[in-house]
Amino acid sequence: MSAVVIPRTRPPDWPPYWRFVLSRVSEKSLRMRIIWHVLAVVNAAVWFGAGLFLTVVVGPNFFSPAVTDLVGRQNAGLIAQSVLAKYFVLQGVCTVVALALQLRSGTGGSALARRSRWGLAVVLMLVCVGGFWLQPKLVELNRQRYAITTSAEERPILARQFGMWHGVSQIGNLLVLIGALAHLVILAHGPQAGRSCDSTKPNP
Repeated sequence: MSAVVIPRTRPPDWPPYWRFVLSRVSEKSLRMRIIWHVLAVVNAAVWFGAGLFLTVVVGPNFFSPAVTDLVGRQNAGLIAQSVLAKYFVLQGVCTVVALALQLRSGTGGSALARRSRWGLAVVLMLVCVGGFWLQPKLVELNRQRYAITTSAEERPILARQFGMWHGVSQIGNLLVLIGALAHLVILAHGPQAGRSCDSTKPNP
């Protein structure tokens, strides 16, 4: 018996014009992925850098002796709250941009991309809780603490409540910073899109 020979399938013989068009589409797709990735890296760097600078450098100086001796502890707290309100806006914008760029990237089906999206969603929830609930609560506690109508017996109670919720706020800020750093580390591996784009090019 003679063996059955199965003919090998050849790739389609694209005309030169269509080979050129398809190659240009693939190159454009690769360029767009790189552009989106660069924007994501810049956003993550601004997000993490601003959070680290505020937490390590700016925050401790709000209540340093040089500041409190000049403006008083109450006014120093008001300045810190004003800066933190703008910081929460920056965190929210950077988180939304990071999530939008993650959804826009071409790696939507990978396991790493899914975990990254869920992580960014959790970070966005923490930012919203901190900016829309916890920060106004701290502002109100600080106002009651230094109000003229507050008695001397109530001030230590309000101070303890303020310290407790301020500690919760610091823990939340640390978790957000960890999330921003993890997102930046993931982006540091590159878009990893070149192989998939090159595979779409037709064979000559």
